[in-house]
Amino acid sequence: MSVSRAQFLKSLGASVTGLAIGSGIASAAQALAGSTTSISAATIPPVVAGPEVNNVHFIGSGPSAGNRIAITFDDGPTPGVTEVVLDELKKRNLRSTFFMIGKRVTEAPELAQRVLAEGHEVCNHTFNHLKLNTLPDQQVDWEIQKTQDTICEVTNQVPTWLRPPYGAFRKNQIGIPQSKELGVVFWSVDPRDWSQPGESAIVETILTHTKPGSIILCHDLHKQTANCVGQILDGLLERKFEFVSISSFLNHPNQKQLA
Repeated sequence: MSVSRAQFLKSLGASVTGLAIGSGIASAAQALAGSTTSISAATIPPVVAGPEVNNVHFIGSGPSAGNRIAITFDDGPTPGVTEVVLDELKKRNLRSTFFMIGKRVTEAPELAQRVLAEGHEVCNHTFNHLKLNTLPDQQVDWEIQKTQDTICEVTNQVPTWLRPPYGAFRKNQIGIPQSKELGVVFWSVDPRDWSQPGESAIVETILTHTKPGSIILCHDLHKQTANCVGQILDGLLERKFEFVSISSFLNHPNQKQLA
């Protein structure tokens, strides 16, 4: 089942207008400033060992040495879509990382379990997919911890990475994921597939911009992405990229030395 972005947000009980949906959402890769203004990915160069605050990394890309990349999928699990993505990964024996919304995990627990059972990494994308940089600390803590608890209960595994929805996160919020031993990871390649620009556009953007060390942002929410994921994977394999999970790419978030 593929849903529109507006339907998706409405299902989570979020206000579409309040979340400022528009061209800047997916491209706001890191919000490291003390203010609530997100910084675009183009402003911040890809990082390997930092920047870090209190020994916790904000990461936009992985090490450029070698030919490794990480392809990631946000906003699931989504019945009818996540299965297609998993099937394409399985055909090629590839590993990925899925940043799951806690509420959706409760709605499709078997699908979350399948993701883990097939060798992929399951990470935290908050419970209700809200902009964390607009929330009080207590609510941010709840959004993250509730998702940690939910994923652990369903999969028997505790996530070690957080991806804030929309890339919206403030520097002074770092203590919250740090207290849970969570690293904060963003992305360096964004095809804006959430806007459903067409399968060919998604494929072209990813194949054009991916390079060693790239962290690719996709969403297992829309059928457009699922329909073209095989083309994406084959195109990247033709360029001899090695697919790894976020943890395999970056090690534990509190380790200073990255893979």
